[in-house]
Amino acid sequence: MSDFSPASSIDPTRLRGRPFRHHDAVSSFACGDRALDRFIASKEVADFEEAGLGRTYLVWYDGLLVGYYTLSNDSLRIEYLRAVHSFSRPVEEQVDAFPAVKIGRLAVALEWQGRKVGRNLLRLIATEALAQGRRSGVRLLILEAMPAAVLFYEKSGFKLTKETRRERTKRNRTMFLHLRPLDTLLHKDHGTQ
Repeated sequence: MSDFSPASSIDPTRLRGRPFRHHDAVSSFACGDRALDRFIASKEVADFEEAGLGRTYLVWYDGLLVGYYTLSNDSLRIEYLRAVHSFSRPVEEQVDAFPAVKIGRLAVALEWQGRKVGRNLLRLIATEALAQGRRSGVRLLILEAMPAAVLFYEKSGFKLTKETRRERTKRNRTMFLHLRPLDTLLHKDHGTQ
């Protein structure tokens, strides 16, 4: 969990996540993944929002577009977490799945990569998920990691789920971050405990 709060080469307080609105900067956004670049620069993002599949947030640093992410509500079924000891048996008997916020896409502009922007975006997202959890109940932050991104997410505190039959047939792997311990850590970092 300590890797979630890395020393940063940027000032994380200057990052601003704003709901998506078309902006000239999105047409030239490049993160090195064509599908992620195309999503944000095309009508696909508006269709995604209009269909109610999630919300997209542009992330600005001193007026420069440095990245974006998409979030939606989801859940993770108990069988994906059977090997995880941080979930209690009595709770498992009460629910079939844990409520979650899902990161659908996360992209950092090429010129901002390697400067801890991605880790700070995860922190921003986790803070938002915890705030949502206070209103409606959220236990996990989940995502489908591309193989090349698994190590990045593991270093940020995410864990791979149990490899179910469905997981074995997918290219991307389901990962989760248990938000309760993170809530304690973030409050401690802000001196609110």
